[in-house]
Amino acid sequence: MKRVFAEWQNRVRAEYRSAAITAGVLHRSIAVGIPRELLDKGQRIVADELDHAELSHACLVALGGPDEPPMLDVAQLQPSTDEDGVLAGLVDAIVQSFCLGETFAVPLFAAMREGCSHPAVEPMITRVLRDETVHRQFGWDMLDVLLAIDEHGVRDRAAARLPRFIQGYRRAYGEPPAAPEVTATERSMGLIPAAVYKDVFHDTLESTITPWFARRGIVWEAL
Repeated sequence: MKRVFAEWQNRVRAEYRSAAITAGVLHRSIAVGIPRELLDKGQRIVADELDHAELSHACLVALGGPDEPPMLDVAQLQPSTDEDGVLAGLVDAIVQSFCLGETFAVPLFAAMREGCSHPAVEPMITRVLRDETVHRQFGWDMLDVLLAIDEHGVRDRAAARLPRFIQGYRRAYGEPPAAPEVTATERSMGLIPAAVYKDVFHDTLESTITPWFARRGIVWEAL
């Protein structure tokens, strides 16, 4: 169960980090005049991510893990500095965390739910999967609004940052380190094999992410 506990502890931390990132996005969005409808969705996403963190912790405890506050890396919760301006920082956050991160998250959580049968875990993953589709759409809607604000600048910024951002997800999902196979018990508790992470990464990058950026005139050179 050690690997199961570690996985759910990581998910608690990841959800808190997502809440912090979205709060930073919301702050920048207000500063650059993003429409109220998207600001309201951003507020909803902050609440969703905090709910996901609490639900992840509840799953950890239900599975027999420690009922104690998660050890959070405060540095990862701090907003990044916008050295090139607020709009540039907002583009980076939307592209990296939403157009990439949340878009990868939808099929990953679908894969988790497909093999999950534990009664404490399945409802949580179902809730997260439902929310992630909203979060993904928020990211692409935000990108469209940003392109309307500064089409050439946003397009160039996204294209310049995408190789590095994608490489980060490639290391996390597309090139997972060698590890023991996920057992049937671990699968029922929401874990998925490294091969599934790899397949989801490549399939989503090819079938969704690349064409969705291309529709917006955003292309990049792979590292």
